[in-house]
Amino acid sequence: MRQPVKQELACKWLEEPSQPPGRAQKSCDRQFSTMHELVTHVTLEHVGGPEQNNHVCFWDECARQGKSFKAKYKLVNHIRVHTGEKPFPCPFPGCGKIFARSENLKIHKRTHTGEKPFKCEFEGCDRRFANSSDRKKHMHVHTSDKPYVCKVCDKSYTHPSSLRKHMKVHETQSSESSPAASSGYESSTPPALTAAPPKDSTKPPPSAVQTANPNPGLPPNFNEWYV
Repeated sequence: MRQPVKQELACKWLEEPSQPPGRAQKSCDRQFSTMHELVTHVTLEHVGGPEQNNHVCFWDECARQGKSFKAKYKLVNHIRVHTGEKPFPCPFPGCGKIFARSENLKIHKRTHTGEKPFKCEFEGCDRRFANSSDRKKHMHVHTSDKPYVCKVCDKSYTHPSSLRKHMKVHETQSSESSPAASSGYESSTPPALTAAPPKDSTKPPPSAVQTANPNPGLPPNFNEWYV
């Protein structure tokens, strides 16, 4: 049996982050065989101990671009975006999900326990939610706020689920209006015509007889495309 390729984990912390713009910056580039070794290295060698008061992420191409965190633990949590570390597994048997932040694990565990500690603050409403963000989305139902706007027709909704249902209307209309919806692609050439019936000499010329368009879905001058 072929052995899987061992993946090396590299530290991309910039060694001289104060270099002037435009000058090439060198990263640490030390290689590690386990996530634990990489995280330990970054924490001890780059993040620093309690004496460090400048909590800035200097990972190569970090989107924060040198913006400082107010506390060291926030920087440590952020670095997991770069390393991919997820040290918080769900303890429920058979679940198997893991998380980078303890707060996310705490919220997730409520899907197993059914706990909903966030009650709607609107008087008379008994709805409860597992997290504050879901409660915030629900609160728009009680107000005139409609922050979820359709980018196609500018209709707005109080909840993102209503917007998702509305977007399916546009998807259906788009597929029905497409001339080649059934085939999955569009064609710039009109469909082939069926063979014309034998000409009857007893009938008057076509110009003398006005007939209805046999294919109302096609333009009246459809035959002229082939002249």
